[in-house]
Amino acid sequence: MARLIEAQSLPALPEQITLSVGDLLIFQASGGRVQLGAEAVELLGAFVPSLLHESGSVLAPMGAPNNVLFRALSAGRASIDVIIGDPWYGSTSKTIRVLVET
Repeated sequence: MARLIEAQSLPALPEQITLSVGDLLIFQASGGRVQLGAEAVELLGAFVPSLLHESGSVLAPMGAPNNVLFRALSAGRASIDVIIGDPWYGSTSKTIRVLVET
């Protein structure tokens, strides 16, 4: 069964992580990209958290995204960048190697 894996502290993460095919990896970050291994890992996007109101409308704050979601597609190796900080005034990134197993 696939897992939703939440990485809360980017600086404390190891340089390599191991995922299983189908896993989703979510970072509290403003952006990201797949440097190498797009066949193994894909960036689903950067998102702003929102709530579904009982009326059916979606409530979302204004501002930059603060969640980035990756998905493990197939067995292999990848290298991803996760970007934290303000995307307009100052950000830093961390590169993480990802091993995807079946």
